[in-house]
Amino acid sequence: MHLFIDTHLNDVVVILYKNGKIIKKEIIKDEEEHSRVLMPLINKILDKDKLESIIVVNGPGSFTGVRLGVTVAKTLAYTLEKPIRMIDSLKCMALSTDEEDKIMGFSDKNGYYIGIFDDEFNLVGDYSYLTNSEYEEFSDKYHVITDIKLDYEKIIDYVLSLDEVNPHKVNPIYVKKIAVEK
Repeated sequence: MHLFIDTHLNDVVVILYKNGKIIKKEIIKDEEEHSRVLMPLINKILDKDKLESIIVVNGPGSFTGVRLGVTVAKTLAYTLEKPIRMIDSLKCMALSTDEEDKIMGFSDKNGYYIGIFDDEFNLVGDYSYLTNSEYEEFSDKYHVITDIKLDYEKIIDYVLSLDEVNPHKVNPIYVKKIAVEK
């Protein structure tokens, strides 16, 4: 069994995956208190199943949400001595679409996280965060895919093909500058 954790934005997603199939999936929509629900949700979904590895979405996204998901995943991997792998939120979107031009984006209340991917799902350049007004200009020039249903089976299969990572090397991806950096 593989545990998938995603807390990068508003939803808390916890999935248990085995032999190419989703066994259990819990999604709490528009949760504002990720820290209150994440561990109980993991306990509920794991039940007595034997865990093989952990997968975490390490951002970009909400600073607190990303940090929480990564910290919980790293702690579980380290204490349970389980392999861990990571994937970023925008690559999850790119993997879930068949469109050729993969300019992926999602919004928070102040702007948009943007990532551009090639046909092999490699990031082209760096991630960026555009304010709402900057995004309007950008989206006038480029087709940005913002509304997509994530294909969790495809995402997890892809991540399981990646090398395991030392839990101490799993780090959040922060793109948006916080107030003190501006």
